[in-house]
Amino acid sequence: MSDYIINGHEMPCPTTGRWVARRPIDIQGDGRPIYAPVRNFEMRWELQYYEDWEVLVASFDALQSTGTAVVELPAYPTATGVAFGFQEYSGCTLGEPTVTDMYIQEFPTNVALVIMNIRTQ
Repeated sequence: MSDYIINGHEMPCPTTGRWVARRPIDIQGDGRPIYAPVRNFEMRWELQYYEDWEVLVASFDALQSTGTAVVELPAYPTATGVAFGFQEYSGCTLGEPTVTDMYIQEFPTNVALVIMNIRTQ
């Protein structure tokens, strides 16, 4: 399977998708960083038509919930896990799609959606 899927709904194919680097949440006594056990994945779309924005917002509105989501994303490469292909992750939460660039004030052209709390281990 090679589709971005959230709660069984296929999302519009993003222009880019990437695992976000984790920041240390603390430093151990010996100077080593401590990281959170979860990761984030960012999807970005460079939209060309307003209809693309409408589809993306409608997809998010249909998926938005107060609970958690099951997502299928490119597998996070680990020493013991899958290095290629898509993998299902459960217990994730969704950020709201954010617009980083607008054209003529009303037309969103660059949109990002962050999926959070992904356990890769």
